[in-house]
Amino acid sequence: MMARRGVIGLAVAAVGLLALDGCGLLNSNYTYRYRMTVEVDTPEGLKTGSSVQEQTATKFSFPGYFGGAERDLQTRGEAVAVDLPGGQTLFALLCDSALPQSALDPEWKNDWVESAIRITSGKTPEGPLPMTPGKPKPVYLKTGYPMLVTFTDITDPSSVKLVDSADLAASFGPGVKLKRITVEITDDPVTSGIEKRLGWLPAYYNKLLGGERFAKISTRLADHLGAGNFSTELSE
Repeated sequence: MMARRGVIGLAVAAVGLLALDGCGLLNSNYTYRYRMTVEVDTPEGLKTGSSVQEQTATKFSFPGYFGGAERDLQTRGEAVAVDLPGGQTLFALLCDSALPQSALDPEWKNDWVESAIRITSGKTPEGPLPMTPGKPKPVYLKTGYPMLVTFTDITDPSSVKLVDSADLAASFGPGVKLKRITVEITDDPVTSGIEKRLGWLPAYYNKLLGGERFAKISTRLADHLGAGNFSTELSE
């Protein structure tokens, strides 16, 4: 169950300034958690999956230097998995970007820190809030949704393939359609354990799903995705 007041209090308490001797660096951190939920209409009825993810927006200040500050946004957690008819699974990959933030904050203007301040101070809607392709989004991204993928053979990481959010039927059969993807502030713990579903995932901690350690010129999706797209909670 969502407890918005709790997570806001936790996040605000985490905000502070840290001075590092010798370089004069000041950090301001704003942390919040949200539940991402994917809903899919199927011939067998509505299928859903969700995961709790966490974002930390950081403002690095350099007193006395021109420009004054830099910003960073980090995401942790794991991908959303939705079990579909016929033993198939849809995955909404982690967004190490402002996509969830832009859905949580109607005033989002491509400033990670300012949006995080509004979110952690309770100045944004409680939700659940829809992620939609038509909503303003980071200029460097082509869609308002996280990347959607599936596996031809879930035991074979190299069989990963892209799923068109506007045409799930092409990947999963007639009658399968994306209903919506939403995000909602929560104080629930960050989700983990996706490696129980993808048993091979820990072995790909330091390499791509195609088996190579570094990305290469290739049109195969497996040559560009790694374990970190599915979970940040893994270790060697």
